[in-house]
Amino acid sequence: MSASTAGCLASMPTLGQQIRYADVDVPEAGDPIYREWVPARSALEHTDGGWRTVRAATPNDMGADVVGTTDPLPGQTVKARLDHLGVGYENYDHVVSVGPVVVCLGPFDAALVRETLLESDYEDVGAYHGYDLFERTDLTRGVAVRDGTVLFRQRAADSGPVDPTDLEVVIDAEAGRVPRRADEDEDFDAVARATGSHPTVQLFEGWGPIVEELSEAFSARNSSMVYAYDEECVYHRSVCLFEEGAGLTSREVEDVLADRNAAVEAHGVEVTIDEPYLWVDIRETHEDFRSRVGDDRRYPQITWGVDAGGAGFTVSHDGGDPVDADRLTLFPDSRSRVDPGIEPQFGDEFDVVESGDSLTVESFESEPEDSIALLYSPPGTNDGTVMARFVPDRVARDGE
Repeated sequence: MSASTAGCLASMPTLGQQIRYADVDVPEAGDPIYREWVPARSALEHTDGGWRTVRAATPNDMGADVVGTTDPLPGQTVKARLDHLGVGYENYDHVVSVGPVVVCLGPFDAALVRETLLESDYEDVGAYHGYDLFERTDLTRGVAVRDGTVLFRQRAADSGPVDPTDLEVVIDAEAGRVPRRADEDEDFDAVARATGSHPTVQLFEGWGPIVEELSEAFSARNSSMVYAYDEECVYHRSVCLFEEGAGLTSREVEDVLADRNAAVEAHGVEVTIDEPYLWVDIRETHEDFRSRVGDDRRYPQITWGVDAGGAGFTVSHDGGDPVDADRLTLFPDSRSRVDPGIEPQFGDEFDVVESGDSLTVESFESEPEDSIALLYSPPGTNDGTVMARFVPDRVARDGE
């Protein structure tokens, strides 16, 4: 798969024009180190699911200085839900998200993480195979740390002690004490090796979103989707491992892509079938990528705290990035966040919410046992992500 990057700088197709098919030279992939951290299903008998999708990113090499913006997906799905652990998301070399656990790797000392945790209401709860363990119970979070590695675990809409098994099984998978998914699932291993490492990687069971319409006619075993960039272009690659002998043709893939705006508007699309693999590579200019995702679609990394008492509760910023107050909204999950009457509450007291600030809500209309979500919405978009979720009746109170 080779191409001249000059093709990336060609003019856009006019309205109604067909997809421009061409060779697309996706930057070379690195080693899929995320394989080492994903436990096999046989090692997950303690859990009730949620381990299917694997996400990986290289936060300190996302292309912001080259492209002018970055793929917002890791920020939305991982960074915004990850406590600030003293290092800062952009300083990690690799981040791997599997199930409820996020693994962060980089050149940092464990002492910095320990100090940060103890300053934000985490408690030291022991050690496990060279890792120091910490937890806090208001939002049910746990951390394991050693030099160069920190694992973060969060349970949504709950409180109380953290079951350390999730952290331990990921630690054990990397050390080889329990089987890894790549050891027992040949399809997962094949797609991971074919995909490698890029600034953003997602691995799925079945078809990925680029060609998911093929799922009715062709069985897919595993797939992936990646983002990459170079000095001229931004690239999106999908890799799929489908059933051998299925007879999938390029024309059938192209018919699916004809309904995809990303493919129609791209400066180059390449479809490659080498049974049982399918590659779909899409290329666009930096300018088009910036126009599509926005220049400021970035997500903060914050350690949130919650204290409940009586009919109300207090949400506190316990460390991390400052954030514009009008970007934050508390809403009960039983109601849509766009329901009339739900407005950003932090903006009533703050312009910017930063470490040490807190908001007390005396009363909140919600159903019994209803969880309350804290949403961050980036400027210039209707998209957003839930940074924290809690049920006030389950939050540990001071002194209890």
